[in-house]
Amino acid sequence: MAYGPYSKATRETAGNLRIIDDAMFRLVAERKEVCQEILRTLLDRPQLKVVSVTPQCVITSLHREIILDVLCTLEDGAYMNIEMQKGSGNDDIKRNRFYAAATTASHTPKGTDFSDIPQVTILYITEYDALHNCQMITYLKRCMKTDEGYVPVDDGEDIFFVNTAVKDGSEKSELLQLFLRRDAFEDAKFPELSKAVQYFKETEGGFGEMCKTVEDYAKKYAKDYAKEHEKIAREEGRSEGRSEERKNAIRKMLESGLSREMILSMDYSETELEAVEQELFAQA
Repeated sequence: MAYGPYSKATRETAGNLRIIDDAMFRLVAERKEVCQEILRTLLDRPQLKVVSVTPQCVITSLHREIILDVLCTLEDGAYMNIEMQKGSGNDDIKRNRFYAAATTASHTPKGTDFSDIPQVTILYITEYDALHNCQMITYLKRCMKTDEGYVPVDDGEDIFFVNTAVKDGSEKSELLQLFLRRDAFEDAKFPELSKAVQYFKETEGGFGEMCKTVEDYAKKYAKDYAKEHEKIAREEGRSEGRSEERKNAIRKMLESGLSREMILSMDYSETELEAVEQELFAQA
């Protein structure tokens, strides 16, 4: 393949991307057939139909901006957010609570009766066992306590914690393990995902898109850090703030799938990188 204007570091980073990496999932998630295949398999809903997808969906709620990996709209008007998470340095439960609430508020028109607010489901896929319960898939649902025990409440919100760390030999597990592969594959059970990965890994056009995405991520994080550093520099003696912002930039690049070599080439030190790696992957 002709590699165009991309550096060796960019090409190596792109070549090693996995579906669970933000930079690659952003691309494959643009195909609604891929999202539909993932949702049908992991949620046991073979008739589920995705009508539209919005990768990197930006929502501002309660003065905080969040970016959903991909927000899917279903045929019945329900919303499903698929999140990919690599690093374990998160409060995963509260994060999902906030994401579900923000999505509900953002997609509920003014004046809507409470009985008509949309159904919101989050499929939270991690590279570690976020709930530490040794289950590959865990369904979280709000319940009420009664004399007979806990009874589910239908409040229109569902959260599924899914991880690649626990394997059970099922078709769901087979799909999840594909998210960790760095090479192209052809799996008859998951034709849409296979086709998407083959395009980005094996065609000149697709690989070029991945390289461009890698560079876009690198430029974005460098720009974001520069802005924050300028803000901190105007304040008094905030060296600890500068250090934390550098760590945040490294954290975001690692979660997006950028290689160590590429990060180090952007004026970050081995010490800084190792510190963030230990923090992110301590529980992986």
